[in-house]
Amino acid sequence: MTLDTPTDPAVVIATPERKRVVAGLVDGTVETVADLRVRGRADEIAAELRETHLPALEEAGYIEWDREAGTIEPGPNFEEAAGHVGDLLLPESGASDD
Repeated sequence: MTLDTPTDPAVVIATPERKRVVAGLVDGTVETVADLRVRGRADEIAAELRETHLPALEEAGYIEWDREAGTIEPGPNFEEAAGHVGDLLLPESGASDD
């Protein structure tokens, strides 16, 4: 399956779900699809990740996704996306003054 994925990292990772994947890989909190579970309807979220967001990140070369094992690793173009993580506001994360 080929997606019509844009090549600009800022565009590819513009959705909250894709930001969460890239940011999780950058900070070491994501290694499997299960690590991406968020509040909400788990089945719908998992389906959306599998059908839309993970394939787009994989096609752009930002992640390597082993569907059978459920693992996610940085892909060959990961640094392009990782360079934008500092500019991204993740949903459900508030500013901290600690």
